[in-house]
Amino acid sequence: MEPDINGKKKMTSLLTKSSRLFLVFTTIIMLCCFPLFFFVMEALYAEDLDELIEFRSEQFVKDDLPSLKISDIEYWNRFNEDMKIYPFENTYPLNKVVQKPFYSQAEKHEIDYRIYYNKINIEGEPYVFMSRIAMIETKDLLRTLGIQYLLFFVIIIIGLLTLQRILSRRLWKPFYNSLNEIENFKLEKGKVPDFEKTTTTEFVRLNNNLRKFMQDNITSYNQQKEFTENASHELQTPLAVFQSQLDLLLQDSSLNESQMNVIESLYDVSSRLTRLNKNLLLLSRIDNSQFKETITIDLSQLLEHQLTYFKELASNNRITLVVDIQNPLIITANKVLLESLINNLISNAIRHNYGGGLINIEVKDNTFQISNSGGKSSLNKDKVFRRFSRTSEERKGNGLGLSIVNQICKLHGWEVGYNYTDELHRFYVIFLHT
Repeated sequence: MEPDINGKKKMTSLLTKSSRLFLVFTTIIMLCCFPLFFFVMEALYAEDLDELIEFRSEQFVKDDLPSLKISDIEYWNRFNEDMKIYPFENTYPLNKVVQKPFYSQAEKHEIDYRIYYNKINIEGEPYVFMSRIAMIETKDLLRTLGIQYLLFFVIIIIGLLTLQRILSRRLWKPFYNSLNEIENFKLEKGKVPDFEKTTTTEFVRLNNNLRKFMQDNITSYNQQKEFTENASHELQTPLAVFQSQLDLLLQDSSLNESQMNVIESLYDVSSRLTRLNKNLLLLSRIDNSQFKETITIDLSQLLEHQLTYFKELASNNRITLVVDIQNPLIITANKVLLESLINNLISNAIRHNYGGGLINIEVKDNTFQISNSGGKSSLNKDKVFRRFSRTSEERKGNGLGLSIVNQICKLHGWEVGYNYTDELHRFYVIFLHT
């Protein structure tokens, strides 16, 4: 992964990574092979020249030598720059090709020649026939080879990358199909996706393991939901009996102050258990998609209605409640769940506040936001909406209020979030499909 402009690591696809690596390794291999290609080309070029100058020497002996006279040698040498006749000397390397530098009139400097010396006889006198051909200069050979090599490199890279992408997309198609199925998988729907059939062994293993993993999770999830729902239903009756018995005890005038304190403590615990049970039932019903009925609601009006109770509660706790409703906000939602969302957010803001604190409630555009004073440090964004993750140990609560808010937002396709700015804890809901 590469860092983007924000300093975060940028994601790249598997195909892009493999193509990039292929391009790098191909470039390295091609560059390393360039010197080898140069020496091979130079050797092949020299071999072709050797064959040519030997052929010219043989042709001279066959066609020109029989009619040549000693008096013609000067004339021959004058008009044949690359084929000369010299008096015989033992210093000439006969019957083999050698390479020597000679001054070139065309290039105006010395260049290498491939030269072949052959002993001949003219009118009974020994001479040496020299046949030569200029070698291509190293810089010219490098330039020619470089142009051809670059052209070949571009063609092969474009061709192989195109072929690789086409083949890779076909080969990796089952993987991407499985990836799409995983991304669209919803545990609460309770259905294992149908993965595309493939004959690739690795993808078959992957799909089989994914299928088993998802089925196991669905089974565990259903068992957990069933247990939660059953436990909550079973707890309703004994909790109601327990609370009614406490009500009767509280009416007993014979109790002393110590006994009354114990009963009030039990009553408080009973109330918390009742709220916990109701919240668990609500979460279970949300998970089971039992709130499918939706209507068009003006959130601003509903909020004003709900605030009737909370204004008194905030006042009793010496908390200043500021409401700023800037516009009507018409949304499509389940009314029961929307009321629960508002109640939980405002209750959370009051519960985790302090005497003399502040709560700001704002409706602006398509956003509903609640800000409250409280703790002097930010909450953990990764845990704040988890079940049974209490935002503070100093206040009473069961750790389900914000989780219920999160589940309601997920059900409706809304965005919920939290941040801490200006010493205020801000919870907001953005209604994406108003």
